[in-house]
Amino acid sequence: MDIKKFLNIVCQEIKYEPAKDGIAEELKLHIQEIKEDYMNNGMQEQEAEEKAVSQMGVAKDIGKSLNKIHRPKLDWKLLILIVLLMGFGIVVSILKQPTMNDNYIGSTIIYMAIGVLLGISIYFFDYKKLKKYSNVIYLIASFIMIFPMITNYRLINGLLYIRIFNITIFPPTIAVPLYLMAFIGFITNYDRNRGVKIVVGNKEISINKDLVKILVFSIVSLLLIEYIPSITNAVILGVLYFVIATIKIVQDKENCVKKLIKLYIIPLILISFMVFILLIESPFRFERIISSFIPESDPEGSGYIGMLQKEILENSRLIGEANTEVISSNEYIISMESNYTFIYLLGKTGILVAGILVLIIILTSIKLIVNAKKVKEQYGRYLIIGLSALYILQSFATILMNINMGVQTNVNLPFVTYGGVYFIVNILNIAIILSIYRRKDINEYDDKIKKRKITFFKIKENNDINEY
Repeated sequence: MDIKKFLNIVCQEIKYEPAKDGIAEELKLHIQEIKEDYMNNGMQEQEAEEKAVSQMGVAKDIGKSLNKIHRPKLDWKLLILIVLLMGFGIVVSILKQPTMNDNYIGSTIIYMAIGVLLGISIYFFDYKKLKKYSNVIYLIASFIMIFPMITNYRLINGLLYIRIFNITIFPPTIAVPLYLMAFIGFITNYDRNRGVKIVVGNKEISINKDLVKILVFSIVSLLLIEYIPSITNAVILGVLYFVIATIKIVQDKENCVKKLIKLYIIPLILISFMVFILLIESPFRFERIISSFIPESDPEGSGYIGMLQKEILENSRLIGEANTEVISSNEYIISMESNYTFIYLLGKTGILVAGILVLIIILTSIKLIVNAKKVKEQYGRYLIIGLSALYILQSFATILMNINMGVQTNVNLPFVTYGGVYFIVNILNIAIILSIYRRKDINEYDDKIKKRKITFFKIKENNDINEY
C-alpha cells in the first residue's frame, strides 16, 4: 500500500474535517522519515515506502483512534456556569417587571435568544481568521465611537448614546471588546524587525513601525471612549491593554525588566499627573470617591446611593426581602438603574441567593483563567485572557461598588444586568472563548506539525548537502 492510499483510508474515519489535513500531514512526515531510513540502508524507494506504510499498522484502526482524539471539545463546565448566570438575569427581570412600563421579561428573553443564536454561529467560526482583520475591527470600533458625535445621538445623564430604530446603544458596550480584539491582533503581529531609522541631529534612532502603530491606536481609542464620556470604560480598556502587553513582554523574555519599566513608568507618571490636575480642578470627583466608601461623608449628595445601599445591607435577611422601604418601594434609584442589579437582588432575595451568585461568578472567573492556560496558540490564548479579564473586571467592579467597597461607576454585571445589546455582546464574548477552547487541541496539533515539518526538511536538506 502506498502513502496516498493509506492516508485516504485513515482520513475516511475522521469526522472533523479541519483536523484531516493536519493528521494526514503528520502521518505523511512520519512515514517519510521511516522511508528515508530504509532508503539510506540501500532499499529501493517503492519497497521502502510500502514497508514504512506497513510498519504504521492497520489504516482503519489508526483512523478510528485518531478520530476519538481529534474531535472538537465543548467546554460544558463554562457553558453551564454561563447558563446559570443568565438564569439570574431572568430572575432579576422577573423581580423588576413591576417597576418597568414595557415588557421587561419578554425583552430579556428576546435579547437572550438573539445572543444565543449569534453565539452559536460564532462558536463554529474559526476565530484565527479574525487576526488578519485587526485593522478593520479597529476601524469599526472607532466608527461606533464617532457615530453619535456626527449624527443623530441621544444624551442620557450627560453620556452620548446611539439611537437606532427603538434601540438605544451605549457605544463603549460594543467598542471596548472590539478595541481589545484589535489590540491583541496588533500585538501578536508585532515584528521587532520592522524598524525605520531616522536621524536626529548627529544621532541615528531606530523606531519600530508596529510599536508606533500600537501606541497611537491605543491612545486614540482611549481618548474616544473618554470623550463619550466614559472614564470607567476607558480605565477598564487601559488596564486590559496593560495586562496583554505585560504578558507579551514576559513571554518574549528578551530584556523583560527593561521593557516592563518602559511600559509602566511613563504612563504611571502621566496618569498620576492627570489625576492630580482633575482632583484640583474638580474637587467633587475626590468627594465622590470618598463617599463611595464612606457615604456618611455626604449623605444627601454624592453619598446618597451609598446610604441606600448601606440601608439594604444592614436590613438584609439570609433568605427573603430586606426589611426596608428602599427595596419594598419601586421609587428608589436602586430599583430602576441597571448598575445596581447586585444590591437590588440581594435586597429582594436575601444574602444566600446573592452569595450563590458571587460563588458562580468566582467559579466562572477561575474556569476562564484555567482555559487560558490550556490554550497554547498565542492569538487564541491572548483573546481568552483579554475577554476573561474584561468579564472579571466588570463583574467585581460592579459587586464592590454595590456594597460600598468600590468607586461608584457606570459599570454593569455581565449576563445578570439587563441591557439588551450589552447582554448580546457578553454572550458573543463567551462564544469566542468557547470557539477557541473548541479548537485548542487541533491548533496545538497544527503547530507541532509545522515545527516537525521544518525540522524534517532541514535534516533532509543537510543530508542532501552532505551527500553532494
